[in-house]
Amino acid sequence: MSALQVSFLRLNYGEVEIVNSGDFAESDPDDAAMRVEDMDWYKEAESKMTPGRNLRIFRQMRKMTQQELADKLEISKQQISNMETGRSPIGKKMSMRLGKALDRPYRNFFW
Repeated sequence: MSALQVSFLRLNYGEVEIVNSGDFAESDPDDAAMRVEDMDWYKEAESKMTPGRNLRIFRQMRKMTQQELADKLEISKQQISNMETGRSPIGKKMSMRLGKALDRPYRNFFW
């Protein structure tokens, strides 16, 4: 499971425990492990992921406000908001700046 997937789960469902499937006892079939990527709710949620949503998730993981990130990038808070909501696309140069500011690969913000 990727860091983005874990972050998504934690932001949307609170603290989650990541357990290797080999750690489950196979005695109770109702307790069988299932890959989160195979669950319908996860597939639906993942289909809604966008570069802007990733930006919001990683900004929140860093406990940064939109204003703090904007100040770090020397852009306006409104520009951050517009990128997060999808009103403004995130270009490759900006995704590289975001990646550096948030210590993430730029591809998290540019598809």
